Formats: sequence, structure tokens, C-alpha cells
Amino acid sequence: MKYLFLHPNFPAQYRHIITALGANPNNQVVFGTKNERPEWKIPGVHKALFKPSREPRPETHHYVRPLESAVIYGQAVFRTAEQLKAQGFVPDIICGHSGWGPTLFVKEAFPNTPLLCYFEWFYNSHGSDADFDPAEPLTVDDMA
Repeated sequence: MKYLFLHPNFPAQYRHIITALGANPNNQVVFGTKNERPEWKIPGVHKALFKPSREPRPETHHYVRPLESAVIYGQAVFRTAEQLKAQGFVPDIICGHSGWGPTLFVKEAFPNTPLLCYFEWFYNSHGSDADFDPAEPLTVDDMA
């Protein structure tokens, strides 16, 4: 099978599964990532680097800056996916982290490939990653 994994950091939460999949010579495992992490080499796993074209603009309202960043990441992944497709790689399944934007536009490149997202967190002002540290309480503006 052909697998495409997407996460800004390599190997992230996928370390064990890509190690197992990469060990099978019948599998082709590609991991799209922003960070090359040369210290991590996993046999049978090919890294496909995506490079965001820019950072979010400082003048972007801080409520939507993470959205702008996610769109920029999504565009970078789309460009990388198009390159993979041009090289003949079409995955049988795409597994990606739902945060940061890498999965936003990948179905535009591979419309017939199932997409399985890893939903690590859900956003709200309490009980999520936003307020986990009591040393950094949220302001009313942060909660909006």
C-alpha cells in the first residue's frame, strides 16, 4: 500500500505506525513534514518536505493569525502533494494531523484518496490546550 502521512514535525505521533509500515517492503510510506529532522531516520519512510511560503502577517488580527498560518501550511502541503503526484505517487490513504493546516487542501491533490485525520485537540476557552497551564491564565480577550 501507499501511505501519505502529514505533520509539521517528523515523526510526531506517527513514529510507531510509520516504523511498522516502513518495515514492510510492500508498502511505500511518505511523510510530508516541515521539519527535516535529520536525526530521525526510519527505514522505509521517505520524507517529503513542505515549505510554507511565508509566516502570518503581523498586522493580521491575532484571532485569525492561527487560521492564516494553517492556510499557508495547507498551501505548502498542496504544492508538495502535486509534486508527489507528478512523480507518480498517489497514496491509498492519507493520515494527517488536523491542527496547523496540513490536511486542509490535500484532497484537492488526491480527491479519490481517503483522508484520516488525527484530532488531537478541540478548541474552546476552557478545558483545552488554551488553558492547560495555571501559570498562564487566559485573558478575556484570549477567550474570545
